[in-house]
Amino acid sequence: METPYFLFKPKILVQNYLEFENLCQRCFPSFKICYSVKTNSFSGVIKTLTKLGSSFEVASLNEMKLVPKKFVVFNGPCKTEEELKIAIKNKFLINVDSKSEINKIYNLARGNNLEIGLRVSFKESKFGFDEKQLIDMVDYAVSKNLSVSCIHFHQGTQMNLSEYKANLDKLSIFIYFLDKKGIKLKYIDIGGGFPDKVQLKNLSLNLENYFNAINQYLSKFNLTIILEPGRNLVCDAFELITQVNVIKENFGRTYAVLDAGINLLPKITLSTYKFSKLNKENLNPKNKTSQRGEYILAGPLLFSNDILGKFFGNLKEGDLIKIENVGAYCYNLAWELSYKKPRIVAEKN
Repeated sequence: METPYFLFKPKILVQNYLEFENLCQRCFPSFKICYSVKTNSFSGVIKTLTKLGSSFEVASLNEMKLVPKKFVVFNGPCKTEEELKIAIKNKFLINVDSKSEINKIYNLARGNNLEIGLRVSFKESKFGFDEKQLIDMVDYAVSKNLSVSCIHFHQGTQMNLSEYKANLDKLSIFIYFLDKKGIKLKYIDIGGGFPDKVQLKNLSLNLENYFNAINQYLSKFNLTIILEPGRNLVCDAFELITQVNVIKENFGRTYAVLDAGINLLPKITLSTYKFSKLNKENLNPKNKTSQRGEYILAGPLLFSNDILGKFFGNLKEGDLIKIENVGAYCYNLAWELSYKKPRIVAEKN
């Protein structure tokens, strides 16, 4: 089969979702799982999760077109009027990001009452409202006949537990003040950012640690918890298969040049990739083309930083390399620079 290509493993995705859902059922009296479509928008992922009963979180018109129009959360700092019209028509939960957006929704709703969410940010960011602004924005939304039914806060990616708890503590205090002000929420949307399995192992934690923290700070409010997992569900549900095209010695190092590079594995995904050889080791000492040692795995792009990692073992030209943990953002962020975006092949049951 022509390389490179992504291998989608539906069984892993199903297993990850059911584990996530079962843990939610144990920890939260009321919850909604809204898969973050931006993490990996492959149609096979959307179809699999739809069958499992997942809801979705979207951030653009393109993503809206991919998901069933049931419970959908709409996030983002740059919502267009076209997107807002669709969201209003289909009764999406719109997590409002600016005063400008409140005005747009008011005009599009023509004064009719709508329920919205507001995004709060506890650190300097382009997203949402500074916590000092949010009370005023609640009042402003109400003046525009918009009911604030949700507070949205995104924790961030691959966050450790102590940072996670500190943010939840701030969020609980803020929701308490809203309650005292007479704002009766229906939802607390704590966003995604749950670490993938590799990162959880690195932190010596599991998902239950994070869910227990959510319970510790937010269960007293008796609201529906919205979770927006992406990375945790799909990271290990995809592999990338690539081929060694060139073995070369340079500056005292041995390079294995692959047909996939940082065009498919950008560092901004914050994923930890695992490299292994698909074909069996050739241990025949007469084989001069395969030498055991350290190889620098490089990609095909004309950039000096197109380096993926290291491999220890035997490699020869034509060997296939399997790269694990590539389900989060790799496909969606893949560049079409010099090379076309690889196809996705679904693993057969």
